[in-house]
This record gives sequence, structure tokens and C-alpha cells, in this order.
Amino acid sequence: MAGIVSYGTAASPVSRMPSPIIWADCPVESFRASPDKGFHKFDDFQNSVLGVPHATDFISGVGQITGDINWYLYCESDKQADVVVQADENGSVLLETDGTDADVTCITTGGNKAGIMKTPAIGAPAKGLWFEARVKVVSVTDGDAGVFVGLAQPGEAKDGGGCMGADASSLADVDYIGFVQLSGDGDALKYCYNEATSGTAQSGAAKTIAADTWYRLGVKVDRQNGKVRFYVDGVDLGDSVAIDISKTNANFPSSTDMDVVIGFTADGTGADHDGIYVDWVRIAREY
Repeated sequence: MAGIVSYGTAASPVSRMPSPIIWADCPVESFRASPDKGFHKFDDFQNSVLGVPHATDFISGVGQITGDINWYLYCESDKQADVVVQADENGSVLLETDGTDADVTCITTGGNKAGIMKTPAIGAPAKGLWFEARVKVVSVTDGDAGVFVGLAQPGEAKDGGGCMGADASSLADVDYIGFVQLSGDGDALKYCYNEATSGTAQSGAAKTIAADTWYRLGVKVDRQNGKVRFYVDGVDLGDSVAIDISKTNANFPSSTDMDVVIGFTADGTGADHDGIYVDWVRIAREY
């Protein structure tokens, strides 16, 4: 099919490359040729620069990372050392805190104000949505930290944000879809989604994870079957996890403005230099 980009073979699902099962049907070249059909963005942080409004530290936690995607950055510690761009040879970004309980370090798209895309509308013909990020966490020790990786409502890069609740052991009642590591069970990665206020937050086991180990976390709209699917390292978590958006679903954030949000929140036993590495982020949406 014209406009389809090949990402490799399904025989190597744990490589560093984007997962074929997610991206094989994404018409990237068509979006580039005709931006009215959709958009595609990819950032591996190799061309990125950390911007701060002061020579040494952040002011009120706010900064930016400019590159192939422009990221709004919030770092509650105000310490420039807690955000490291090009943290390794592959161009990753490292988001840390200094270990202070409930401190947040978070990056998001849309200037933290306006979503870059809408989620699919419940009951409408499914339009394509593709998301994947390659990340690893420094610690999986219970009580250390919470992490969110996925799509969420604008404005979550803030004190008490990052999609976390009062601390890193729970999620806030905001619109989101993605993956979470909660501090109460540090090696348990969960898929999660929520329709704020009117819905009931949904989550379940995705994978038992290890510290300092890369994982690719993905979400995709299955247009043929009217479902939203979750993936870890190129493996579909299955129909029991998939969200049916072909009919009424009070727990899915339907037709909702969303940004990419990757947030790290320290908890009570967290230490200085706990954090999350982000190797790359890829997002696409069909209009």
C-alpha cells in the first residue's frame, strides 16, 4: 500500500526499533505528503537541547527541551542537573528528582496548555492513532517512585501532576490512556485509562519490569475492530485488555484533547538520581 513505512520484521520484537505490529499500517509518508490527512512525529532526543530561563537552574520548575518534538518541561526540584538531555550514546533524556517526597519531573507536548490530538470518539468510525515510547526506570523498589507514560489531558506538567494522585502510589482523576508504575508495587507495570469525573479508572497487569531495562510501551487504535490496544515490546496484551470504542464506554476518554505525558514522581523512600530514561517517542494520528 502506498505511503506505508516498513519498520522491520515481527521476528525481532525486542529490538530498539519501533514495533512493527504497531506501525506497519501507519501511513507516515501519506501524512507528510498531505498534512490534512494526519500527522506523525518522532523524537529520539539526538537533536535536542535543554532550555532553561536561568544560567544554572530552573525558575518555578519550568523549562523546555527543543528538538524534533518541542517539549514543555516541569522539574519541581528546580535543579538543572535533574534533567539530562542526550544522557547516553543513543540520545535519550533522563528525568530525575532529588528524592524529595512527591516531587515531579515531567515532559509534555502542546506547551502544557493545548492537546496535540484528540482521542477517538466512542461509537464513531475509528480513526488511526499510534503511540509508542522506549523507556527504562532506574528503580523498581517499592516505595521509591511512580511513573506515567502515555497520553493525558493538557496541563499535567506541574506540582502534583504527572497524572499522579496525592503521591506516587495512585493515579489522579484526570483523562489518560497509557502505562503506569505505582510506588506501592515498583516492578509491576500496568496499562491504564480513565475518563475523568464521570468514569471509573481502569488498569491491569502489563508486565513485571526490572530496573535499568528498556521497554517499548505502545497504544494503537485497531480501526478494523473498533478497539484500542496496548503493547509491550511489540506484543499485543490481548483482547481482554483492549478497549471497545465501537459502543458506549463510560471509562474511556472519548474525543478528548490529549498530549504526550511522561512523568516521574518521587515517593517516601526514593533517592537522589532515581528517574526515568526516555530513548524515543513516536506518535501519529489520522484526521
